[in-house]
Amino acid sequence: MGKKFKSIFIVTILFFVFTFSAMAQTNTFSRKDVKTKRIELKNQLKDEHEAAKKRLETTREEAKKAAETRHAELKDKISKLRDEKKKQIATRLNEQLAHLNIQWTNHFSNVLNRLSEILGKIELRADKAQAAGKDVSMVKTAIQNAKTAIATARTAVEAQAKKTYIANFSSEANLNAAFKAVKEQLKTDLFGLRDGAMKDAREAVKNALQSLKNIPRVDEEPKATTTPSQ
Repeated sequence: MGKKFKSIFIVTILFFVFTFSAMAQTNTFSRKDVKTKRIELKNQLKDEHEAAKKRLETTREEAKKAAETRHAELKDKISKLRDEKKKQIATRLNEQLAHLNIQWTNHFSNVLNRLSEILGKIELRADKAQAAGKDVSMVKTAIQNAKTAIATARTAVEAQAKKTYIANFSSEANLNAAFKAVKEQLKTDLFGLRDGAMKDAREAVKNALQSLKNIPRVDEEPKATTTPSQ
């Protein structure tokens, strides 16, 4: 009886030793996988951001070339104005319109870069939770939705960068009205982008973060807790 009990005891001990050893090995592999993915994600985001920046620059150059004739016509009309003060104001307004569109599309692109970085952190946390045996199916779906929303917003930003805002006036009498109309159009387009595709991207990332928070934490809450206001 004693020998039999001793044999069973030894077998039980060996079972637990091998079981815990296998679990430890699995966790080690999971941590390595997460670390590897973190490096891959960092490189991926860098490439993505550089590609987005290059596309914006190319788009602007193409738009600038396409509008060269219209810009030349506007400058010619401005040069023929008799009022020197109006010439200066018209020239300045024309430059401001182009600058504002560049400034805001750059801002939107930077916001999308930041959203991509936040989403990357969420994805890494989800992978870590999955490695710990958590159900992250809803988070994965939310992450994919956010990626789609960010890609859609990037396309919308590039479309906005293609636009040119050039006042069209026939005389000094309608100069102010012409510049006011094109300025309002720029404002409408920028606000539409901000409250449309950009807002959708922010909300999608916010939803992914909320889905992650609903999963019982593995060791700590994700550091990404906020998204840019615009």
